[in-house]
Amino acid sequence: MMKNILSLFLVLFSINAFAKVKVVTTLPDIAEIVKAIGQDKVEVSTLLSGGTDPHFADARPDYILKVNRADVVCAVGLDLEIGWLPKVMEKAANAKVQSGGPGFCELGKAIKPLEIPTGVINRSLGDVHPHGNPHFTLDPLKVAESGAEVVRVLTAADEANAGVYQKNYDAFKKQMENLHAQMKAKVKKVKVMEYHKEFTYFFNSYGLESAGSLEEKPGMPPSATRIAQVAKTAQANKVQVLFATASAPHQTLERFTELSGIPVVTVPSYVQSSGDAKSIEALQNLLVKSIP
Repeated sequence: MMKNILSLFLVLFSINAFAKVKVVTTLPDIAEIVKAIGQDKVEVSTLLSGGTDPHFADARPDYILKVNRADVVCAVGLDLEIGWLPKVMEKAANAKVQSGGPGFCELGKAIKPLEIPTGVINRSLGDVHPHGNPHFTLDPLKVAESGAEVVRVLTAADEANAGVYQKNYDAFKKQMENLHAQMKAKVKKVKVMEYHKEFTYFFNSYGLESAGSLEEKPGMPPSATRIAQVAKTAQANKVQVLFATASAPHQTLERFTELSGIPVVTVPSYVQSSGDAKSIEALQNLLVKSIP
């Protein structure tokens, strides 16, 4: 009897010792960071494909199921996923991955955000993020910094491999620093703009002079007057290109180009599941090549 109990204990210990940490991420960018740090110690799945605007998603049943079975959930944070992730987390009823729990990983906590608003913040100002601009994944240096939060949470979930996670993180951080240096050497220093403030970190990281955004209020389509004013100012300031994603209104972009003569490049702002931006490095290359 004792022998059978001991055998069962050894089997269970063996399974637990080699079990991978199940991590669910909101975006492919975050999944890539987690895989680089966790490597063969983690099993990673992502909720959004990268083609979905992370401001707006649904609390789908398959998302809820994944989160219910997760050991760790990793999000960008800074309220990027505030419109849908809390609903998924609540319905998943997995206590350890709730916000503030040991299995919740918010990468934005590890960086110093840009554009933290001051003064009174309300919905009349548009989709303002009170904790700062959340689109930091377009800056390899910020990506490197954010990985520290992944190390912290993975270590809490799997303390036995703390040294492995730290070692992998150190290597990943160096990789991102090298990527940034390589891209910086290729960047053409021209004046740029963006439709929505989702390329701000990219511009800032490489020293590109930005003339701001076509949107007057984040998340709200610009008026005809706003488009005309911005087009005139951009033309006078010799802006060379405006960056936008596929979710930006095409007619607005066409009107801007018609009035200003400035081309618009439509590029993703997150890693994609297919195409020319399937990794952080590939996306950086695509963005740099899009600068005229």
